[in-house]
Amino acid sequence: MNNRLFNTPFELSLHVVLLLDVANAEITLDRITAYDFITIYCEDFGVADKSLNGENGFAFSELSARRSLTKTAIKDLVVDGLVIATDDETGILYSVSESGRNMSEGFQSEYAKRYKELMRLVIEKYGNYSDVQLFNEISRQSTKSLRR
Repeated sequence: MNNRLFNTPFELSLHVVLLLDVANAEITLDRITAYDFITIYCEDFGVADKSLNGENGFAFSELSARRSLTKTAIKDLVVDGLVIATDDETGILYSVSESGRNMSEGFQSEYAKRYKELMRLVIEKYGNYSDVQLFNEISRQSTKSLRR
C-alpha cells in the first residue's frame, strides 16, 4: 500500500485546482506546471522571501517529474469534473469547473491561502510570459542555483 502524500498526483491535483481557480483562465499543461513550480519555489524567482515548501537543494531536478505528475492529476480532475479540458488550435487548454472552484474555495488551510496568495504574485510577475519564456526563466534560475 502506498501511503505517500507528497510528490503524488493527489498533491498536484490540489495545487492544480487552486492554481486554475486563481488563474481564472484556460491555460496549458506546461503553464500549469511552470506556475506551480515557481509558486512552490518562489524564493528562487524573487516572488517572495521564503519558498512555500522551504529550502530544497534538489528543487530544479523535480521539474520533469512534477510535469508528469501534474499531467496525471489533470486527467483525474477532468474525469472527476473539477477541471475542463478545451481543445483549440494551440492545443489542449485547462480551466477550473464550477465544482472545482467550489472545492478551491472550500480549502481554508493556511497552506492553501498562502499558495493562492503566491500564485497571484506569480501570475502578476509572469502572466505575460509565453510558455517557452516561463521554462527559459526556470532554466535560468536553475543555472543560477547551481552556481551558489
